[in-house]
Amino acid sequence: MDFTRLILAILFFGALVGIYIFLFLKNRRTPKPEGCENLKADCDGCKDIYCPNHPKQES
Repeated sequence: MDFTRLILAILFFGALVGIYIFLFLKNRRTPKPEGCENLKADCDGCKDIYCPNHPKQES
């Protein structure tokens, strides 16, 4: 394997990771649009008891 190809591959994947981290941080700092701060799903409940929107039944 050629040494320059190895270096180029490392730089390419490093650039991809850098772009991912940059976009992740920019997305995290973006404020939510007005009216979307406290959204709740109108969910009647599915069979997935671990879903955060699943209505809990009182015992």
